[in-house]
Amino acid sequence: MRRVLNTESFDVMVIGGGPSGLFTSSLLSQNGIKTVLIEKDSEIGKDVVCSGVISKEAFSRYDLPENAIVGTLKDAELHSPGGIQIPYSHPQETVVVVDRHKFDGELGKSAVQNGTHIMLSSRVSSLSVKENFVEAEVKTPDGLKIINSKMAVIATGVSFNLQASLGMGRPKKIIKGIQVEVQADDVNKLKVYWGNKVSNGYFGWAIPLHDGRTRIGVMTDGNAQEGLNHILKDVGQYTNICNDIGRIKRRGISFGTIDKSYSDRIVAVGEAAGLVKTTTGGGIYYGLISAEIASNVIQEAFQKDDFSSRFLSKYEKLWKNELGNEIKLGKYFHKFYSKLNDNSIDTLFDAAKKDGLLSFISEQGKFDWHKNAVLKILKSPNLRKALLWESINNAREKIAL
Repeated sequence: MRRVLNTESFDVMVIGGGPSGLFTSSLLSQNGIKTVLIEKDSEIGKDVVCSGVISKEAFSRYDLPENAIVGTLKDAELHSPGGIQIPYSHPQETVVVVDRHKFDGELGKSAVQNGTHIMLSSRVSSLSVKENFVEAEVKTPDGLKIINSKMAVIATGVSFNLQASLGMGRPKKIIKGIQVEVQADDVNKLKVYWGNKVSNGYFGWAIPLHDGRTRIGVMTDGNAQEGLNHILKDVGQYTNICNDIGRIKRRGISFGTIDKSYSDRIVAVGEAAGLVKTTTGGGIYYGLISAEIASNVIQEAFQKDDFSSRFLSKYEKLWKNELGNEIKLGKYFHKFYSKLNDNSIDTLFDAAKKDGLLSFISEQGKFDWHKNAVLKILKSPNLRKALLWESINNAREKIAL
């Protein structure tokens, strides 16, 4: 027979202490809803693996901790597999890089100040929906606790066990992510790398920080370590990084949304719902947007005393209105891009120069909203011509084999 320490009751339990969960709990507590946040790690923001890149638009829209900013990005250099380099510069510094440990920590402080009760080193082992409440079994350092609440918010990032157990599904794919920080004083602009030596289907990066360190990482369907080594070698041509390489960190990145982001008395926010940019793998801003939408719908659910799946479906409709087309078009673009070989990617780089695509993106593109840029790329006459030529060549090679 299991030994339960005690049972506690709240209006809402939030499971997961990343930006999405912290922001949701903060907004709910601020509006008088008794909220508990349950986090499996011993500290908010501990050992987070993330590029930390966020648009300034997010800081304008929400009250986010600016003291967590450790870098700003304006200039970039795009690298093709064949060595073609295209410089890119935005008229303004529209993107910042944050220290996720500090960023998440400050969001946690705000949540506590607004009234959220945070349980650290606590893991939800099961979540079940009863007739009038949600029940979670929580493993804490002191033993097993039962937490009851009228609603639960799943904000577990790339972990989908709870969603699957409730019939909400999982993303169709999890991408491999790897990152390390190195000392590289001569890296003064963002470098983005494409091609099969770096990434199968995605890309790699080198992100300069204010203190002379650089975040080097890869997202891929293939061998993440090989891709990371390739970028380290390239960056190492210009600076000595061998004496100061940090700990290599890995994580999965969800690609595509789960089947349903809501159920009776349950909603999932941020990456736990698959709300991640399908072009870049970034999830912080989309997570904050979903947290805001979720908190508004939950507040309305309390006002109406209606926590049914039917009512909470409003949450999914609202985030789809704002994020759905971006996620869907990004998946379509990835499907197209992932079929290209290195020669095709080099051809696209040449075509991009001719069409002035980067000038268009620089003038009209937005860091978090890629729909217009993707459509422009797919409609580019030189790109279409290049892709047609490459497809003909690939067909010829297959016939020859």
